[in-house]
Amino acid sequence: MTARLQGGCHCGAQRFSAPAPESVTQCNCSICSKRGTLAAYYAPEQVELSLSPEVLGAYQWGDRMMTFHHCMACGCGAFDETPAWTTDEGEARPARIILNARLFDELDLAAVPVRIVNGRNA
Repeated sequence: MTARLQGGCHCGAQRFSAPAPESVTQCNCSICSKRGTLAAYYAPEQVELSLSPEVLGAYQWGDRMMTFHHCMACGCGAFDETPAWTTDEGEARPARIILNARLFDELDLAAVPVRIVNGRNA
């Protein structure tokens, strides 16, 4: 069984666990760069969420293909969701949960490969 990492927002109201990411993505699009996200992508069944809905906020913008969830108590961007969808070219994309790898409690980010994505000019 793969070891799971625990993580969550600063105040602890929003918690999650997931396998250690094999890599993380640093994107320079407007939302990722402003949130400071290092994205770790997972299938929904790989992530366990323990949330406090009364202080969990959500934000969508643009094409509404992603929902960005944040803790309204401490302000941390906790996780994001994307539904399953099909590209204009007919390629099926699965639903995903995106965790901010910076919020894992005990992850040595220096040891995780970083994929750079130019989301600003894509």
